[in-house]
Amino acid sequence: MDGKRFWIILAVIAVSFFGLVGYSKLTAPPEVTSNGSNNVFGKLDSPVTLTEFVDFQCEACYAFYPTVKEVKEKYKDRVKFQVKYFPISNSHQFARVAAANAESAAQQGKFWEMHNKIFEGQKIWEQAQNPQQYFDQYAKDIGLDLEKLKNDIKDPKTTATINADLDEVKRLGGNGTPTFTLNGKKIENPENTAEAFSKLLDDALAKAENN
Repeated sequence: MDGKRFWIILAVIAVSFFGLVGYSKLTAPPEVTSNGSNNVFGKLDSPVTLTEFVDFQCEACYAFYPTVKEVKEKYKDRVKFQVKYFPISNSHQFARVAAANAESAAQQGKFWEMHNKIFEGQKIWEQAQNPQQYFDQYAKDIGLDLEKLKNDIKDPKTTATINADLDEVKRLGGNGTPTFTLNGKKIENPENTAEAFSKLLDDALAKAENN
């Protein structure tokens, strides 16, 4: 092979290689991002928002569940309530999959129904080797499309949404579950009584009205 032909072949290979690299970059899927979950209840245009960051396998979250449920019902016409995800996987092995099931239920408009089922069944599914069988049953009970649920659980968007909530609670200084915020400000050491939450909300509503 003469020198000229060698350099021509080398040039063709180089162009082909860099063209392939360029094509791969153009067609690579974009990184999946999310602004976080949007699981809301109550008066959506209220000047007062109570947000709870939950770990579905957390005993303290389980203990707060009936209190928060009572307060939500009492103030649903005056306050916006929101639940975000705070799974602490290093101590609760099923917290992340529970969050993924809840967020996937949200994609079918049934977040709150799944949220309630998961908390009410916590002491059962957390003992299982594979809690998904219980989550599947909850999905059936509340009328979800199981095939869509399974696909949404695996969807990178679901992971990105949970991660975005984790980033948010970290920025807010949340270091344990549940973490509550009132209008974006962390509530320090909240008391687990309906009366204590009622006072917080009444004060916030009165302040908003005066302003």
